[in-house]
Amino acid sequence: MRLFLFLIGFLFIQDNQAQIHVRFTIDGKPIRTEEQLYFESDTSWIQIDELKFYITYSPFFSDERENGSSIIHLVDIRDSASYEFPYTADGMKNNQFEFAIGLDSLTTMSTQFSGALDPALGMYWAWNTGYIHFKLEGKSNLCNTVKNEFLFHIGGYSGKFNTQRWFKSTISNDSKFPILNVELTDFLKDVLILNKNHNVMIPGKEALDISNSLFKLFN
Repeated sequence: MRLFLFLIGFLFIQDNQAQIHVRFTIDGKPIRTEEQLYFESDTSWIQIDELKFYITYSPFFSDERENGSSIIHLVDIRDSASYEFPYTADGMKNNQFEFAIGLDSLTTMSTQFSGALDPALGMYWAWNTGYIHFKLEGKSNLCNTVKNEFLFHIGGYSGKFNTQRWFKSTISNDSKFPILNVELTDFLKDVLILNKNHNVMIPGKEALDISNSLFKLFN
C-alpha cells in the first residue's frame, strides 16, 4: 500500500512539473554576449560580456542544492542550459513566481561548496564576504571609463549590507513554455546613468544601492 501511494505521489509530481525558461532582452530585443546592442532610440549601446545571478525559490522541485525548502539555481547568460529550471504547477498562483536574487546568510555560512554553489563557477569571493549574488560585466557608451567598461559584482550577506532581494514576477505563457523575462533596459538606466561608479566589486553601500534596482529587471 505504501509503495502504491509513493508511486501515485511520484507520478503526480512528475505531471505537475514544468520548466521555467529565462529570456534576456534589452528594449525587447534578445541579447547576444560580446555584441553591441543599441537601445534608448539607438542613442546608447551596450555590450554584455557576462551576466550571472543566483535565483532562490521555494517550494518547487529541482535536482540542485536544497536549503530547507528552498532551491538555489545559478543562471548564466553564457550557458543556455541554465536558462531552464523546474517548478511545480501547484507552486504557482495566478502566474506569479516568487523568488529571490541572491543567497541568505544561513546558506552562505553553511554551504558545502557543491552544485550551483561550487566556487569554480566564479561566484564566490571569500569566507568573510561570501558569494556574488549578481554579476554583470560589459561595455557601454554610457560609461565614462577606460574602454567604456563596467564591472558590477553585487553581493553581501551580513546585516544592513545584505543584497538578497525577494520578488514576485508574472510568468509569461505566450509561448509553448512559461517564461521569466529579464528585461535590462530600466535597470541599465539606473546603474549606468544614475550610478557614478561603474566598478563595484565588494559589499557595501554601492552594492546595496544597485541591489535595490534589481526589481526593474522583472517588471
